[in-house]
Amino acid sequence: MKIFHRSSPWRRLLRAAGRRIFSFADGNGNPAMERNGESRLLEHLLRQGARDRPFVLIDAGANRGDYTRLVLDLGRRHGRGVQVHAFEPGPAALATLRAEFGGQAQVRISACGLADRAGTAILYGGTGGSSLASLVPRPILGGAAPVGIPLTRLDGYLQSAAVEHVDFLKLDVEGSEMSALRGAGECLRPGMIDALQFEYGGTTLDARGTLAEIYRFLMDRGYRVGKLRPREVEIREYQPWMENFEFSIYVALHPRWGERPGA
Repeated sequence: MKIFHRSSPWRRLLRAAGRRIFSFADGNGNPAMERNGESRLLEHLLRQGARDRPFVLIDAGANRGDYTRLVLDLGRRHGRGVQVHAFEPGPAALATLRAEFGGQAQVRISACGLADRAGTAILYGGTGGSSLASLVPRPILGGAAPVGIPLTRLDGYLQSAAVEHVDFLKLDVEGSEMSALRGAGECLRPGMIDALQFEYGGTTLDARGTLAEIYRFLMDRGYRVGKLRPREVEIREYQPWMENFEFSIYVALHPRWGERPGA
């Protein structure tokens, strides 16, 4: 048997090609809301939901407000009232968020992060307004200065704000997905929170989490879970091959929702 210090060029080439083919086929690595299905899914939920009340969105990890802006624009386009509860703990991003939406009655801004406990924590990369700022000390953040932030539980917030129903929970919390979901407590069930989306990828790896853990947690609470694609939500049973830590978005839906939003 020969001992090699590294793979042969043709093996490296095949592996690289295989990874690219897989990523393309599975729709990974696309953060653009207008192309990865986020905008289309949100538009579908806005059109199909009850019109006798505002569409309630929890924007967790609102950053500078791109998602909040999207839902407000779509609400106006479809003549649907919208109420946004935006959570952003990073000082720089929070300042931008307040500058644009602070005077709007449709948007309620909370200067804190969502977690499984109320208290305080360290946010890494939060001072510069990075969309990658995280409660996890991620290598990608380099030497970005950390900052202390407040935390709250979603169930406590919903009770204090008298929110009886959430149409959509958007989680962009850079590795703290399980903590934020646990903090929803008994509110995390279809009928109270009808649908939600969460990011999966390198941040999950840095947080030492798994897709399997989130899948089980949501399915045990009655949701259907699937992968967001540009024109559909592909409902999937969890399989180990899905644990690839490439950026992607997954969606958990109330059982009444179909599998092809906006088709």
